[in-house]
Parts: sequence; C-alpha cells; structure tokens
Amino acid sequence: MNTLHLKYAVEVERTGSITQAADNLYMGQPNLSKAIRELEDQMGIVIFKRSSRGVVPTRKGTEFLRCAKRILAQIDEMEMLYRSEPSDRQRISVSAPRGSYISHAFSCFIGELDQAREIEADFNETSSVTTISRVSEGASNLGIIRYQTIYEEHFMKLLRDKGLAAEPVWEYESLALMSRNHPLAQTAKLKSEQLDDCVELVHGDSGIPYLSGFSQKRDDRRKVSAKRITIYERGSQFDLLTEIPSTYMWVSPVPETTLRRYDLVQRRCECSDNKYKDMLVYANDYTLSEYDRGFIRTLFRVRDELAARQYA
Repeated sequence: MNTLHLKYAVEVERTGSITQAADNLYMGQPNLSKAIRELEDQMGIVIFKRSSRGVVPTRKGTEFLRCAKRILAQIDEMEMLYRSEPSDRQRISVSAPRGSYISHAFSCFIGELDQAREIEADFNETSSVTTISRVSEGASNLGIIRYQTIYEEHFMKLLRDKGLAAEPVWEYESLALMSRNHPLAQTAKLKSEQLDDCVELVHGDSGIPYLSGFSQKRDDRRKVSAKRITIYERGSQFDLLTEIPSTYMWVSPVPETTLRRYDLVQRRCECSDNKYKDMLVYANDYTLSEYDRGFIRTLFRVRDELAARQYA
C-alpha cells in the first residue's frame, strides 16, 4: 500500500473537496481522483461519496480513514524517533478533562523526568468527545474521559466504535468548588437549592452529542442554574472563583495545594445524578511506553492520596 495515497485520502476528508485537496497537495485534480480510485480498488471499498456538502466518507470509509490516520501518526513518530537519538528523548502525549488532580499528576510526572535529557510532552485539556477523537486518530497516545455514570452505556459504545480500550481511573461525587469568601463556604454539606442564587461556572464544550432530548437526562442541579458563565479555560475558572465570591463550579476532587493557592474550598452537595467517572483510554493496538506507564502510576498515586484525604 502506498502511504502517499493514505495522505491523499486524509487530506480529502479534511477539506471535504477533491479540488481543494488537490490544490493543498500541489497536484492536479485528475491525478488525485485517480489515486483515490486506485486506493478504493485496492481496499475493495468506497471511501468517499459526493453529497450536497461536498465529498464525505462512507461508513466503511470513516473506519478506513481512522486507521489511516493512526498509521500515518505512527510513521511520523518513527521518523521523529530516528531523526535524533531515540534513547535521549522522553515523550508523552495526553488528552484529558480540565481536572485539577489530573493536571497535578501530569506536573508531578514531568517533574520526575530526567531534566537533563530531551522532553517532548503534550498535555491537551479538552472535552471527552474531543479526547476520544484525538486518541482514535493518533493525535494523543493516552486520553482520560469524564462522564456522569448515567451515560456510561453511551460512552462505552462510542469507545468500542472507535477501537479504544478503557480502564477506570476514579468514580466520585462531583463537588462544589468556591472561594473561601463565598457565602456558603462554611457549610459542610450543601443542598442543591442553596446554590440557586449563586453564579455557576460551566465549561462550554462539555455537552454530549448524539443524545436526543428524550434520552439525555439532565441533572436536577443544572435545571435550576439560572445564572451561568460559560468558560473554556481552566485558568479562567480560578480567576472568576477568586474574584467573584458568588461563583461556584462543579469539579472532581481538587488537591489541597490548588485549594490553598487560590484560597478555595470544595463542598459536598445533596443532589441527584452526581456520580462521575474518569476513564483512561488508548487504542486497542497501542503498546504503552515506559513514560505512559510512569504517568499512569503517578496519576493513580495522586488519586489515592487525594481520595484518602477526601473520604477519611
């Protein structure tokens, strides 16, 4: 199989147009169309079909392109390894939710690496759906996804469809994070109605696509959140929490060092559907590197230390 043809197909999918892909690849449209036909004949499938939106992959084509991206990513990785001394480079790539304990674990892991050697680390904080896409396409070797346990069946099916393996990291109750100056900061355990007059901070890309309005249950606490600020960066949430004492945010358990740094507290709350789960994901055919395993050990250590303090 010609790997150039794989690159051609991936570019056609990215642009949604044979003409635009040909321009980007600096080749003639007839030659690109011929290359795609040869690839389809070789694989025995139709990869693309024309629609009102342009050129789109078929169902089989989507599966093929996912594998093609993974192969091209592995080829790029091999080339990078052998351009310089492979033994001298410490590499890891992770996509994860905006969770303070995960970020803390990643920082601890990087701090434990040999700082005298090359370090190539990629830590992408994003939504669970984007994480699944990045891992399935080879953009990240490891991913951590987060979801309410009521949606577990949906996410497990999505992982199977994308060819990803999954291991549980942590199942926990979401906590209300707020400033130490928040009016409710001294309340050890909250009731959801106590937060009605407060301003909730929410990540704008945390929705779950593909669920109909009928099947997508809504958390009771969020139905009554009439005051809401949508954000996309974890740094912004700390600025808002510290500078506007009436704000709060639902989070996974936060390390004590982070709470002290921003003068925050986290409080349990009595509300429905408050169980969340974090899952480690990676491609079924991916072999964990020594650095992947090292990060996972650090992640579990940080989780265990935090859980012991939270639930002691």
